[in-house]
Amino acid sequence: MLSTAPRAVATMHGDQVAYETAAASGLSRDVISVVGAVPGVPPPEMYYADEPVEGTPAEPDWSPFLANLDAVRGEIPEPLRSAMGMPQFHVSAADLTYTDPVPASELAEAKVLLRTAPGLADHAELVEGSWPAATPAGGTHPVEVAVSRAVADAYGWELGGQYGTLGSGAGAVADRYPSLVVTGIFETGDPDADYWLHNSLGARASVIADPNRGLLGTASVYVSPAMIVPLTRGYAETRVWYPVSTDDVTAAAVPDLLSQVNGLSTKVIPVPAGPDDPTPIQLRPDSRLSEILDRLLAQRTGVDAIVAVLAVGPLGATVAVLALGARLVVDRRRSALALLRARGASGGQLRLLMGGEGLVVGLGSAAVGFGAGLALSTWLGMDAPVTVSQVGLALAAGLAPAVALALATSPAGLRTTRADLAPRSRSRVRWVLEVLVVAGAALATWLLLSRGVVAGSGAGSGVDPLVAAAPLLVSLALTLLAVRAYPWIALAVERALAPRRDLVPFLGAARATRDPAGGPVPAVALVLAVAVAATSAVLYSTVSGGVVREAWRATGADLRISGPVVDEPAAEQIAALDGVEVVVPVGEVGDGVLQGDGGSPRAEVYTVDAAALATAQADVAGVPETLGELARATGSGEADDAVPVILTRAAAGPGVSPGSTGITLATQEGNVPVRVADVADELPGLPADRSLVLADAGRLAAGTGDSSGYPRLALVDLADGADRSAVAAGIVRLLPTAVVEDPDQEADEMLAAPVSGGLVIAFVLAVLLAGLLCAAAVVMTLMLAAPARARLLAVLQTLGLSPRQGRGLVGWEIGPWAVVALAVGAVLGVAVPSLVLAAVDVTALTGGITQPDAAYDPCSSARPPQGSSWWCWPRWVSRRR
Repeated sequence: MLSTAPRAVATMHGDQVAYETAAASGLSRDVISVVGAVPGVPPPEMYYADEPVEGTPAEPDWSPFLANLDAVRGEIPEPLRSAMGMPQFHVSAADLTYTDPVPASELAEAKVLLRTAPGLADHAELVEGSWPAATPAGGTHPVEVAVSRAVADAYGWELGGQYGTLGSGAGAVADRYPSLVVTGIFETGDPDADYWLHNSLGARASVIADPNRGLLGTASVYVSPAMIVPLTRGYAETRVWYPVSTDDVTAAAVPDLLSQVNGLSTKVIPVPAGPDDPTPIQLRPDSRLSEILDRLLAQRTGVDAIVAVLAVGPLGATVAVLALGARLVVDRRRSALALLRARGASGGQLRLLMGGEGLVVGLGSAAVGFGAGLALSTWLGMDAPVTVSQVGLALAAGLAPAVALALATSPAGLRTTRADLAPRSRSRVRWVLEVLVVAGAALATWLLLSRGVVAGSGAGSGVDPLVAAAPLLVSLALTLLAVRAYPWIALAVERALAPRRDLVPFLGAARATRDPAGGPVPAVALVLAVAVAATSAVLYSTVSGGVVREAWRATGADLRISGPVVDEPAAEQIAALDGVEVVVPVGEVGDGVLQGDGGSPRAEVYTVDAAALATAQADVAGVPETLGELARATGSGEADDAVPVILTRAAAGPGVSPGSTGITLATQEGNVPVRVADVADELPGLPADRSLVLADAGRLAAGTGDSSGYPRLALVDLADGADRSAVAAGIVRLLPTAVVEDPDQEADEMLAAPVSGGLVIAFVLAVLLAGLLCAAAVVMTLMLAAPARARLLAVLQTLGLSPRQGRGLVGWEIGPWAVVALAVGAVLGVAVPSLVLAAVDVTALTGGITQPDAAYDPCSSARPPQGSSWWCWPRWVSRRR
């Protein structure tokens, strides 16, 4: 376990690095710089002379520029240098060029972005025509362009077709090049490949349906490198990017990689296009990879803290079980040790004898266990290296039996005595140690609570010793208090059972008081094991339930549609699908200003059918209870005529709270007085962590006298038992460009991450290990009490004790400690998760922005649907209020 667990955690972190970066697109991962200049070309002047340009422009040589870009990569330290690939770039016009729309395309507007990309031929397959060449100057020759097949289909363009350019004025392309001619059509392969994400609008056109103007198209067309300066007059942008691959990045290298990425983003690097370039490109590298690495470090902090809490409990219980085992071995050797003592052996010699026996057994077992752990790690594909700490832990495990046996071998304990008749020890060591443990628990708890939650990567990497030690100290402190209180409780139980006529309860309570089996050590083992099991269950429910809860808060309903306009006809078609109960379009009014006495904060305004939304979100967590009030009829007073709205806290100005009036909402559609019905942290289904205003569509339209915005978002409520996949497929058929989000799928993707799967395994293993430790403690306790029990039962059976009563006495040997362990373990199952959540930010594990509350009893708070398995209970419960 000690050799496999650290390697498993390291492998899990490494897998998480690959998982997070693989899920990110090149735009989110690569190092990018956009510069408003053309390599090797001086900055353009404000005005241009009317001197004609003669001849055909020459092809620029950009190979020195690429070589200098690669030299920049070579100067970056590891591991970032190895993660960055060969540089690539393209140059695009700063402004769009308008063209004559082809009637067959049904486009009302067709805009193109003129671009040249030196590596285009390496990423696209030319299927028709040829790549564009330079166009002679003179104003009569069309500019040769190449377009993708998808762009040609969207624009209605054909090979060899000429399409006029529009516009006039200084710098207008149409004044110098009146038309474009398609000389080449290429296939892009995967349009979502990283290369085409950097070449925006190159693989496929963007077509937006404007309710007032019709279909508006925008696409990129590719020209010869020689033409980018004549076409743009130098007003162009160079986009440089270094593809980033983290396949070889280990989890240990993430902090250094993050530091290097952040440091690179602060630099300005001049990159000349040649040896005599007077105006080098000023490269300002930036990368959103830092966001991914920040999230990885935050996830690592949360996982390491939880794993540490789960590990220290079994570790303490294992020490207690080891002490029980040592006492059992010494008890079995008691007669031989007493004989050696009588023949002159000193206490030190006896301890060396038992310690040597433990050393032989322990080191041999540790070596075998370490080798088995390495073999298991190799078989499971764990590629984490063996570290000195792992070897040290295995060595400590091998030495532990020798230490335990040596400490358990006391010359004074070789004679059997009854615990209640033994003289009271005058040593104050135990009291001092117990006071130190309690004081340490109080101090660690105070430090954790006063420090608060350390969020994000600011928590650092590795295990926080305070987070690992505080739960163990609290568990030990409560256990010691229970051990101190146990004799008084047992004595009270004994006195309460004394008047009873039956023998077993009184005799069992008397034996538990006067001569408890194993002493306080079994209590420590049982309490810690039960606490670990309870803590594992609570933390698992908290993390997994938080993932599902955040997924539902993000989507806001059974399905969430975004992208195209979901107007009333589209909403009716979606509502007609089998399994759909309610469709709620969400209108986007735009920015608004909340004008009041406390200030005028800006916010994004959304409108809905409030009554329908309240129905659709009836079982979604986090929905404001006042949602239905947005559409409620009002009286004729000034305050009653105000439109009720719900604000997020970011939109609420100073002094604004539920019930506030005297506020005017100013939008592009008009001004209207509003009344704050509620202030919420967030609104499920709407953008998170934003300043938002939510109003009823009918009330706001009546107040402003205008429409209530364009609904580019819709929330769908499904009937019980509806086929989510079938409904989502039906929506895509009706709205091909729509993005349909399913909260269960979002949660599944989050829970499929290596850290989520690793935590589940850790929780299960912790519960199993706790069960094994409980069983070991019970068995060893019964074995320690076996000699005294056998003598007592022999006497009582001659007096008529039945076998059933004998089994009852055996139960009394472990029963009182088991009850104490369950009670104290349950208390720790509440206290430890609360302590962990008060100090460790787990939002990176749940995908939310707010720290989740501890979920103590997920299975009994609501009844899961029939047919659901036990692992999905927190998922179903967490969407309920």
